[in-house]
Amino acid sequence: MSKKKENLYLSDKPPLSAGGKILIGLSYLILCAWALAIIWPLAQMLLSSFNGLLTKNISMGGGFTFSTKHFVYLFEKTLFLKWVKNTIIVAVSTALLTLLIVSFTGYAYSRYRFSGRKASLMGIMLVQAIPAFAGITAFYTIHAIVSSIIPTFSRTTLLILIYAGGAIASNTFILKGYIDGVSMELDDAARIDGCSNMQIYRLIIMPIARPMVAIIGLMSFMAPFLDYMLPKILLTNPESYTLATGLFTLINDARTMNQPAFAAGGLLSALPIVILFIALQNQLVSGLAAGSVKG
Repeated sequence: MSKKKENLYLSDKPPLSAGGKILIGLSYLILCAWALAIIWPLAQMLLSSFNGLLTKNISMGGGFTFSTKHFVYLFEKTLFLKWVKNTIIVAVSTALLTLLIVSFTGYAYSRYRFSGRKASLMGIMLVQAIPAFAGITAFYTIHAIVSSIIPTFSRTTLLILIYAGGAIASNTFILKGYIDGVSMELDDAARIDGCSNMQIYRLIIMPIARPMVAIIGLMSFMAPFLDYMLPKILLTNPESYTLATGLFTLINDARTMNQPAFAAGGLLSALPIVILFIALQNQLVSGLAAGSVKG
């Protein structure tokens, strides 16, 4: 009886062969290597940020003494707080402008049929193949023309419009595909109850599309934190830099070299994104269930 119990196989799937076990072992090995490649740099950044023995360069070896001097240097010797303020202003403005426009364009392309609809959708897809860097000359020209008419039009404002304009094309297509999956019967039932198109958009579609709207908002908010190229080209005053551009000044010049402070700044830069992700987590999970069908 004991031998029979040992050989008893209760799974509804066939037992793995020797080749299957080898493939699973390789899969786990690849996943562990991938996790190590992600965790190791983050661990080094965390340790370097609080290592008081480091001076200008990050060293893999040596001892460790807990200290916050790199954070003190960041706040007292650099324009870190201004960079944070600039980045949050750009990120929030980009996210709000993107969500405002994308929510209307995604809804319009999903629910309405109009002349040029397919051609404009194809144009939206083609726009994604053009990198933002290709329009640098045009950006300078636009800023020169608009600022001559509106003197308050700054390069930071131009940067916000570039981020929002670049995000509108792809996110319109994404949100349209999401709304396409929402049954038209909800719209018809709402019209029978006397709802206008704007009420259907506001009370029916947007609550159901809340998870995708939250994702679009999060990705739009993250873009200014991750981009270095455009702020470096458009923003010439260090006081107007965003975080990526400002922190790069700590590692690109031997006179201002401070790699541990750069690591500390990178650690702090992740906090706004983490906080926003935690705040939106409930929306991502329960947004669909809390849609208009409930009411």
